[in-house]
Amino acid sequence: MAWTAWLDLNLYTRLPWLGLIMAAAILRARGLTLHLLPLAAGFKQSKFRPQGREGALDKLEGFCTVAEEALAIGNKDLGRLILARELMQRVTKDCRSNSRLPELVDLFLSRPLVTVPLGAKLLKVTPKAVDLMLAQLGRTRYRAWGIV
Repeated sequence: MAWTAWLDLNLYTRLPWLGLIMAAAILRARGLTLHLLPLAAGFKQSKFRPQGREGALDKLEGFCTVAEEALAIGNKDLGRLILARELMQRVTKDCRSNSRLPELVDLFLSRPLVTVPLGAKLLKVTPKAVDLMLAQLGRTRYRAWGIV
């Protein structure tokens, strides 16, 4: 309904995906999803483009195709996250019990982007310790890291 209202208001005719971001935020705020569905990415992948003269049924069908594409994209991202977690867990299984390396792995999975200062602050270690842990994980090349 939020996306339909966005299309009916015709605020940004060239950016209909902005309404999808708003719709995803409303779904999350109401507790219907635990994360923001990538509806805008689903819109870019789908073939549905609103012309302004569609009926309610056509808009609903278009939204369903957008949501289907968004779920496919989300499923691929989830698969990548699971694979990355498994690969990093292999490294952490041989570390000491007081190591912060498993916490760094969890930090990678909980944030889209991790930097050395952020890791040092959240893990309460020195930046050099984060550098050494990143070297153990095989991520030494850049100044910021992400999973997906």
